[in-house]
Amino acid sequence: MVSQRQPMPGGAAPSPDKKPIRSQTEYIRSPAQLNKVRNEESQQTKQQVSAKNFFRKNEAQMVGDLFRQRVEQELEEEIEEWKVTDFMGDLVRKAIMKVQISEDEFVHLFAVRHARGEPWQCRYLPFKSKEDTLEQSEDDYYELPERRMCSERFDMNSCSSGDGCTMM
Repeated sequence: MVSQRQPMPGGAAPSPDKKPIRSQTEYIRSPAQLNKVRNEESQQTKQQVSAKNFFRKNEAQMVGDLFRQRVEQELEEEIEEWKVTDFMGDLVRKAIMKVQISEDEFVHLFAVRHARGEPWQCRYLPFKSKEDTLEQSEDDYYELPERRMCSERFDMNSCSSGDGCTMM
């Protein structure tokens, strides 16, 4: 397989003295290696599997918590319940999550980032139910803005002085 170099965001070329950050992965090159990995996974104790699942759920909740405020702004309501009930992806560069925001209402989130340490780009699907499956195509989601403009947070029309308003 030939590796192709992807262009950096903004068209910038990588500097020759910096090496790209690599994520921790395990390459499986042969069927024997695949069988070895599957065998090791099947030999985990129930406690090990339970601990692994517990930490993955907590990790998904932490990633989901990053977008709570932005979703609240978009839905224009304060959300009291925010619980990730289902998720997909590695939660490092890609996260697809189902978040429960009330007893029978859910929001789906689709978040990606190019590398660790870079900001997440998030999209969302509001007004979902428990039965709705997670969409895996980014195009099925609405863009979730980073932050709103000040003029959207404040009523600038209520200013009645003739010489203009100033904000500190």
